[in-house]
Amino acid sequence: MKKSQWRLKYHTKMKGHISFKYKFSNYNYYPIVSVSLSNKKLSTKTSALIDSGASISIFSETVANTLNINIESGEKRVLGGVGGRIVGYVHNVKIKVAGKSFICPVVFSREYNVSINLLGRDTFFEKFRITFDEKEKTVILQ
Repeated sequence: MKKSQWRLKYHTKMKGHISFKYKFSNYNYYPIVSVSLSNKKLSTKTSALIDSGASISIFSETVANTLNINIESGEKRVLGGVGGRIVGYVHNVKIKVAGKSFICPVVFSREYNVSINLLGRDTFFEKFRITFDEKEKTVILQ
């Protein structure tokens, strides 16, 4: 599928907001969106789950490597959740999603071995009015 076709299929831009269709993964639908991250002159595009249960955004070691981020040079954080605890390091990176760009704290961790990156509440949720429409399986960012 071409990039332009993907955009048409998975999100709709309306006045003042963008609506993303949930993506099917592991036998269920999830509010996963496309996101760009930048660090200095490097950038990468990936996808991330909008997670209201995450206090901070968490991205994989692979994303950090692509952006040439030395993970351990950030502020150390121990994060806990359903899967136990992981050690990660906070870095401020530029994020672009739904047409908005802003600096956001992101934890990168070598121990984060889950298949999807997370967009957590710190800073990301402050930039949008977020509506999870479970009936229509869409997430709306205003």
